[in-house]
Amino acid sequence: PTVAAQIMQLARALPPLCRAAVADPVAAPHPRALLDDFLARAVDALIREVPYTPALGTTTPGGSWLRALVSDDLVVTLKGPEADELFSSWQTWAGYGQVAGDDVFRVTLRLDPPEHDGDSWRLSYLLQATADPSLLVPAPLIWREKGATFNYLDRRFEQPQERLLMALGYAGRLFPPIDASLHQSAPDHAVLTTEDAFTFLKEAAPLLGQSGFGVLLPSSFTGRGARLQARGHVRARSSQPNERSRLGLDTLVSFNWELTLGGESLDRAEFERLVALKSPLVQVRGQWVLLDPEQLQQAWAFFEKRDGELELGDALRLTLGGDGAVAPDGIEVERVEAEGWLRDLLRDLTDTQQLQLLTPPARLHAELRPYQVRGYSWMAFLRQYGLGACLADDMGLGKTIQTITLLLYEREQLESTTPTLLVCPTSVIGNWLRELQRFAPSLRVMAHRGPDRRHGAAFAEAVDEHDVVLTSYPLLVRDRGEISERAWGTVVLDEAQNIKNAGAKQAQAARALRAANRVALTGTPVENRLGDLWSIMAFLNPGYLGTEAAFRRELARPIERTSDPAARERLRRLTTPFVLRRLKTDRSIISDLPEKQEMKEYCTLTPEQATLYQAVVDEALGEIEEAESAGNAIARRGQVLAMLMKLKQVCNHPAQFLHDGSTVAGRSGKLRRLQEMLEEVYAGDDRALIFTQFAEMGTLLQRHLQQTFYDDILFLHGGTPAKERDTMVRRFQARGGPRVFLLSLKAGGTGLNLTAANYVFHFDRWWNPAVENQATDRAFRIGQTRNVQVHTFICGGTLEEHIDELIESKRALAESVLGADEGWLTELNTAQLRDLVALRQADVVEE
Repeated sequence: PTVAAQIMQLARALPPLCRAAVADPVAAPHPRALLDDFLARAVDALIREVPYTPALGTTTPGGSWLRALVSDDLVVTLKGPEADELFSSWQTWAGYGQVAGDDVFRVTLRLDPPEHDGDSWRLSYLLQATADPSLLVPAPLIWREKGATFNYLDRRFEQPQERLLMALGYAGRLFPPIDASLHQSAPDHAVLTTEDAFTFLKEAAPLLGQSGFGVLLPSSFTGRGARLQARGHVRARSSQPNERSRLGLDTLVSFNWELTLGGESLDRAEFERLVALKSPLVQVRGQWVLLDPEQLQQAWAFFEKRDGELELGDALRLTLGGDGAVAPDGIEVERVEAEGWLRDLLRDLTDTQQLQLLTPPARLHAELRPYQVRGYSWMAFLRQYGLGACLADDMGLGKTIQTITLLLYEREQLESTTPTLLVCPTSVIGNWLRELQRFAPSLRVMAHRGPDRRHGAAFAEAVDEHDVVLTSYPLLVRDRGEISERAWGTVVLDEAQNIKNAGAKQAQAARALRAANRVALTGTPVENRLGDLWSIMAFLNPGYLGTEAAFRRELARPIERTSDPAARERLRRLTTPFVLRRLKTDRSIISDLPEKQEMKEYCTLTPEQATLYQAVVDEALGEIEEAESAGNAIARRGQVLAMLMKLKQVCNHPAQFLHDGSTVAGRSGKLRRLQEMLEEVYAGDDRALIFTQFAEMGTLLQRHLQQTFYDDILFLHGGTPAKERDTMVRRFQARGGPRVFLLSLKAGGTGLNLTAANYVFHFDRWWNPAVENQATDRAFRIGQTRNVQVHTFICGGTLEEHIDELIESKRALAESVLGADEGWLTELNTAQLRDLVALRQADVVEE
């Protein structure tokens, strides 16, 4: 589109908020006027940033004006005649902005090649209807018209001769052969030499197009015709990929190139004949080809090294990249043809329906859903070729179980003995430990964390004795030397968005890891964040997307600035084979999911929480023992309930327990995990309910989440008036309403219909399944059209985990025996209480 069209498009898209600078809507500026004012001021400011050039310091009116444009001097002092001359010149120049045409028609230039060798090129002049570009009026018809109006095929052209001549006068300043044609009384074309035609194609045509002129070129020069290109032939040096041969992106494959023209092979003798013509425009096999000196030089170098070896990563990039891929020496790639297992690899990379589904390992203590079998098989397929895989399934679809299945597959089917390193956020190390123990108890798992973690030789020995080593991103940076020093069989990055900043220490430490195989897990759509995508791909398949600077120049900038469809398509082709993302809403997935998924999220205590927790336990147990010794059952019961309440507050957040209005961020393992999961909620088209039994905690969460996500977080509690309560429910249920609704368990646990939510988070526990299920049913009820995920937060190694285990062990009797609250816990004896509230230090974050 022309600049004028782009400005109109932007004006139509201008948000009303940008015009809300006045109280009266009638007085709001028109979008186009506001945009014109902004552009004028922005351009003026940018021009004044240009360094002062002495050549602009002339004493002519024009020189004074130019000097004022690039300096802080906003005034040009001129005498009357000088000012009139400058203003007249400016009017003439500014008028050229519309000289090529208007909303009715525009002047168009058509380049026609010669019919026979040695003949001249012809640049014909036409008028083109703006509304119907296929309607072209040749200049001879215009000159034969005697009146001021010209009618052609129901189209009316006003003053066509004057406007054609004015436009050609302006075009002649950009391309001299046009100016030479104006010496005729009725110019209808310009005669061009081959050199003139080359200049027009390379220099004048783009400038004229930017000035509003239509430019019609032969198909050979519009991207659809004959071009010098390279066609590659790639084959593996071995007949079959061997699992133990450690294939990877740096695996060498044999290749040879051939030069093509319009899809036809071009041998060296034919190419030398083209060069001998010494013309930038040559006719080959009936088609005109534009050859600039740089391309000829590249082609000469190309012929010197047509055969040799190529790394597998380069072969994949050239093959998958499609249009825009470039062969060695800068020749555009037409296509790459593969042979043998490389052909099979490329076929399976681009068509996952061809993927061979694997049988889950025998020692997996779980039954995989069909889409999970496909995900595990896909990761194993890429592993076979040493290629990194990014599993980017929606939250709740089982990235953890699919990864555990892969790790068991490596041990069972592939007989791998090299340990796996799994890096994850501190908040989910406990989850991984429990899930590995639950689904793959045969794997020996070690958590590298805490102040007592091993170092040096002790670390190396411990790693060799385990199958899986868990650690966190902070420790990956802190212990980078010894972790990156050894070679790992597989490295898995969970919540891989933690390395989205390529220059950050975490990302650098991840890329420094030595591993035969790499896996990244993320629940966020990486394809929408190009910087994140490059960083994750640089970890998975180093060098595949080129350097960060080249990636930004060739792909990211064209996509982000102009939504370049070619660049977007090329990026999609390059990355899709290595990123598997399934959504809960996919038809192939939703039918395979239960209507309600219930999951436990094990969180870690921060050191501050652990200190407060232990202090509460020590003090409370002493008081309980004293009351028991005194035979005061009522006092003992009250002290037990008070202890449980305090410990639940500590597990939630220190600020809730201390009631001191202190800062919230970075002090709670539960809050950290909630933020991580809400990021995925906000990344998709999802809504969430968060239940807490504490109004104070709800207030802390509301304030913190609003500051974190810049969103309106609703909070319904016992003190919410009925009218306001109804308004909150309507807002949340409405399309485009708030994404997160906080509710106190008692006030929001019954009587509400909140089916807009498809996520439910229980931030703290009521310790009665019936009460928690009632709250969950605010979302999971009649009218719910989506699957609902329920996440219950549990602080590992604390009374929350111990009580949860106790409830699970008596699940069948829980609702009838345990009662409506935690009063049943007061019936435990002191020894049982001590075991119940004991803190397991291994679950405390010490980093």
